[in-house]
Formats: sequence, structure tokens, C-alpha cells
Amino acid sequence: MKNGDISNETSPKIVVVIDIVGTLGEEETRKNILQKERRKVIKTLNLASVSQLWTLANKYGLSIELAAFESDGWTQDAVDKVMMTLERRVANPFNYAEVYADIDELISMLPYRPNLKGVIDLPERIARYGSYGVELNNL
Repeated sequence: MKNGDISNETSPKIVVVIDIVGTLGEEETRKNILQKERRKVIKTLNLASVSQLWTLANKYGLSIELAAFESDGWTQDAVDKVMMTLERRVANPFNYAEVYADIDELISMLPYRPNLKGVIDLPERIARYGSYGVELNNL
């Protein structure tokens, strides 16, 4: 909204990599006698980070995307389950979630997202995003 008029303006967006939200673990399930399947799950939620993200989103009107990578073992179903867990247990700051093939796919899309303000990730990977890389504690 500008000057009280309704507009089609999109809200600024930030992308948060799932590693910021919680501690990762693996869960093993049996498909049949000989096959086991491992999948990534969130073992513990980082409630301080989730709360900080919700406060930022609410204060500045941000749209927040939760991002995960197939190369790390994430599936869309697993990420949706994380979203539902956040919805039930605490205030969910994320508007939607997306699973990318790998970090390079996310990086290749950054220049084509005009409303993107930054990508929040672990300090050891922040430099890969160039000027979009932001640490959560630096917001």
C-alpha cells in the first residue's frame, strides 16, 4: 500500500536455509526386509531463531521462504512436515517452503528475484551468496 491506495506491490522477501531453524538428524525406516531408507528430519527446533525471524517478518512486513536442498537429503514432504510442526508448536514465520536440487540452483536464481533482500544461512556458507548473504545475528 502506498499513500493509502491498494497496490500490487510485493513484500520484500528473505530466504532462510533450513539449517538455521533447527538441529538436523536422520531417521531410518524400513521399506522391506533388505531395504532401509534414511531421510532428514529436524531433531530439535531452534526456537530463538524462529522467534527472531517471526519478529523481523512482523516488524518489517517481510515474506520469508524456508529453503532446503535435495542434495542434503531433504524432500518436499519432509520440509512440509517441518512447516506443520512449526505451525502447531510455535508461531511459524515462514510463508512457504521450497526444496532446491542443491545450493547452486538457489544461487543461480538470486539475480532474477527483484524483491529478494537476502539469504540467511550458516556462517561457513554465507559467502557463496555474494551480496545476498546475511547472517541471522547481523539483521
